[in-house]
Amino acid sequence: MRTDGKVDVNCPQCGTQYRIAADNLDAKIECQECHRVFFGKTAVGKRAKTQDNSKTYMIFGGVALALIVGFLVINSNNQNQVSKPKPQVETKADPYSQSNHPRTAQLVKWAQAIGTDNSLVLQTHSDLAAITTTLGMPAGSDANAVLTELQTNEATKYLRELVCESARLVDEASMEAPTGKGLVFVTPKPGTDDYIKNTRGEIEVAFRTEGQQIKVTGWTVTMKPNRNNKKPDPNNKALPPSKDIAKPAEAEITDSAGTRKVAESKPAAVPHWDKATPEQQAKADQIVADILRSASADAPRGLFARTLLAIDTLEAKKAAVPRVLNAMFELYTDVNANNEQLTLLDRAMRDITGFSVNYESKGTNDAAKDKALRESSVRQWFAFWYRYANGELDQFIDTRENLDEPEPDPKAKKKQ
Repeated sequence: MRTDGKVDVNCPQCGTQYRIAADNLDAKIECQECHRVFFGKTAVGKRAKTQDNSKTYMIFGGVALALIVGFLVINSNNQNQVSKPKPQVETKADPYSQSNHPRTAQLVKWAQAIGTDNSLVLQTHSDLAAITTTLGMPAGSDANAVLTELQTNEATKYLRELVCESARLVDEASMEAPTGKGLVFVTPKPGTDDYIKNTRGEIEVAFRTEGQQIKVTGWTVTMKPNRNNKKPDPNNKALPPSKDIAKPAEAEITDSAGTRKVAESKPAAVPHWDKATPEQQAKADQIVADILRSASADAPRGLFARTLLAIDTLEAKKAAVPRVLNAMFELYTDVNANNEQLTLLDRAMRDITGFSVNYESKGTNDAAKDKALRESSVRQWFAFWYRYANGELDQFIDTRENLDEPEPDPKAKKKQ
């Protein structure tokens, strides 16, 4: 620890050094260089990765070579000009993560197809021969029989009784490998009393790929949603949706993740969380201001990551989300011109809630298409908050400190 109460930590991915207060060692840090998320306490005292100076060496080597060639040309009075090599353009990888990868969207589409009995999607997204094992059917069963069994088998119970709105791949290898796994998250359907409100189930889905298309080969329920074993209380009314956001409508979109149906709500001005204290309101407004400021060229380095670290409690998250949505509403009038700010607001929403929409920040070189897709993503965020604004958000938001550990079973907590 330094004399000023701060410690130096290094990003375990790229070695970028940060200086943080000792009190923040338990908080998450997002590296501004490589976007790796890590905890300060796990990086203290660890040696940073050696900086890759290969580009610097190549540049100096190229300059030296050019000087030598020029010297030889002058001495030989050779009139042939030496053409300068064109600089190589470094191709940046697509900004996909495990939660917004196209394969993730296909897993969601497959899970939703079981709930809606969409045979066409099930045929294109399933390895019907392989899933007979999961369904307990004999090998070589007829394809139509397998599709019928998907609608009645106990193994698909949660996919039929609940709704799937999000998923993520279990590791980075599943983003590119010919086989992989993903976690599909299911939550109760609106207006149902069969399950505890806002409980969540997790289903691990295995798949293989054919080109860009996934083929589900099997699945396992890794966390069961909590059933509502209490008798309905006529005096107990369901939590109302957000009164500040319009009721969602279903829309079909086609983007880099494929064609699918999503819920969208018309953006509108969103006030502060009604339970926020004046201090929490001021903090939420400052958080949004810093997020937007980090999009400018003169913003301090690491401002965005430090801003997200300030959203360190469940109450801070509940206070911040409405103000982030309000900022999205103010930028909604021209999503293409405001793309950089909206990209950061989208990233902030993903970090705060654990939910994800496929916001097309990179663009398709088609301004009209980009506008439509980005507007849809903003509307999807408003539809999300319409549903969860007044719910038990702590059961939806992933507040685990160690993201590599599975979520604990709520029943186990009660037993303790």
